[in-house]
Amino acid sequence: MNTKLLYCDGDSWSAGDIVDPKLFGDNKAEVHHPDNEQYRLPKVWPHKLGKMLDVKVLNKSFAGSSNDGIVRRVLLNVLKLLNQYKSDELFVVVGWTSPERKDFFYDNEWRTIYPNEYKSLDEENEIDRFKKVYFKYFWEEEEYTQRYIEQNLLLHNFLVSKKVKHYFFDAFYETREEGMFHNKNFEHFITRYQKEKTFRDILKIKEHWDGYHPSELAHDEWAKELYKDIKDKL
Repeated sequence: MNTKLLYCDGDSWSAGDIVDPKLFGDNKAEVHHPDNEQYRLPKVWPHKLGKMLDVKVLNKSFAGSSNDGIVRRVLLNVLKLLNQYKSDELFVVVGWTSPERKDFFYDNEWRTIYPNEYKSLDEENEIDRFKKVYFKYFWEEEEYTQRYIEQNLLLHNFLVSKKVKHYFFDAFYETREEGMFHNKNFEHFITRYQKEKTFRDILKIKEHWDGYHPSELAHDEWAKELYKDIKDKL
């Protein structure tokens, strides 16, 4: 096995919606606080998977990410990592989020639009007014479906071009049920490069949930599920 580093990216289902109760109580807003890293990271599937595979782990997943953001991070970080590692020493795992999320660049930062915030927008807020126009006139299934297909193909072909092994899965969004796989070309891609089962599919009991996110027990189960698929690909 040549792999030395497992690079993982995704949203909160890969970052872990977990905080140290001694430091932050149940304040999930502190998930990415630097003082929470040592507590959070060992409890989520990337580090559990890395331990099973006996490789180092770099988990750049971030809560609330869109697939736009995930693609940006993977492109940037893989290019940086290739200055430190040979291509066959890297393995990339991506847990896609909801394709409906979309990023816009405004006031020197990327901002994400979430489909569930439509009813809570403030007419007095400039950004919220823009979001309202976006939801009313431009938020279409055809657009985010095609964008999701393009994101998969872009990231796959980029990693192939760099000779970096990789594996994709859907975290919680049931793209198969949403009809995205009625596109025959994408269906062919998915059957070869993306896991059929989603992380959400394994959350069968109450103990698998921590609010709206997977519990540490669920992260254990998902790491085992991914291990079965990945162990022979390293």
